[in-house]
Amino acid sequence: MAEIIKNEPIANGIYRMSVFGAPLGRAGQFFMLRVPGALDPLLGRPISICEIDADKGETTFVYQPIGRGTAQFAALLPGQQIEAQGPYGNGFPLKGGRTVLIGGGIGTAPMLQLAKELRKSDPARKIDVFLGFREEAYLEKEFESYADNVTRNIGGYVTNDVDFALDATYYACGPSVMLRAAAKAADEANASLFVSLEKHMACGVGACLGCTCQTEHGRKRVCKDGPVFDYREVRDAI
Repeated sequence: MAEIIKNEPIANGIYRMSVFGAPLGRAGQFFMLRVPGALDPLLGRPISICEIDADKGETTFVYQPIGRGTAQFAALLPGQQIEAQGPYGNGFPLKGGRTVLIGGGIGTAPMLQLAKELRKSDPARKIDVFLGFREEAYLEKEFESYADNVTRNIGGYVTNDVDFALDATYYACGPSVMLRAAAKAADEANASLFVSLEKHMACGVGACLGCTCQTEHGRKRVCKDGPVFDYREVRDAI
């Protein structure tokens, strides 16, 4: 169990929840969150880590209440408990040198902790962040604490703003259409790109095989073998 410290809207239909007592993870990992005692839905919902404050022992999630499970999250108040199983997944590899982060919609959330870890691993590195939103931006100011440049795109294609010809490592998380565009551009520029895939998950630990995807090396579980992959391995699954 984890205690809710904060749970509030930060944009239209977007909430930020901070909890205390969950095991500390790293960028790209996720938790299966569930309201204690809830029978519908019975299973937890996979929510990516947005930011970690190790000194306070707090983990922050950003989520969009679009189903029964996440709608229940939005009704929780500070001081209440939430089941937080995890962290699960393999997270983002922290490569050296210049980095470019691309987030689309709710996929911007895990990019924040990634920017934080990249900055800590090499304070002198160049970090460029590109954020794409359908209607309303969020988390911009938080990214500015770690990035050299933050570019916002509302209503367009954020991948069109990115130069894939740089000597850099690229990271992307967002809707499939965005990941496909990033993979195509990375292919053409022979760029290094890591993508975080989104799949419906039931268990989060790879036991149910409900989130498998086809890769160059056979079928893999997004929750256990991912959710972060080299885009070349999963380009047909994006």
